[in-house]
Amino acid sequence: MRRRQWIALGLAGIAVLAVGCGGGSEVNYNDQKIVEKLNLDQTGKGYAIDGDPFCEIDGQLLNSADEIEQVAEQQKQVGIVIDSREGNVGVIGLVPFAPDCRDTATKKLNRLDPEPTD
Repeated sequence: MRRRQWIALGLAGIAVLAVGCGGGSEVNYNDQKIVEKLNLDQTGKGYAIDGDPFCEIDGQLLNSADEIEQVAEQQKQVGIVIDSREGNVGVIGLVPFAPDCRDTATKKLNRLDPEPTD
């Protein structure tokens, strides 16, 4: 009987860990929300932050952490994937991309992150 209790306890613990680690609510943003928050103007190649041609980003907006991860892996050579503090939303900067544009984009993307819960 004691052995069965340990097995049951072990299985219950594994189940709790599986629920706690997986299936969290992934944050997704629609393109319109990103366009509004970053004040994006449509260009021939994608968008420009605040209409600045030196702050041009790709038309593919990164709506989730999964998309950011996939694109970051592909864009390692270029290195202009910009994401929010929590990594929930991002954009791809197009060359030439001014350094101050990265700061502007990051600040605006951070505003899309959910408020931390205490």
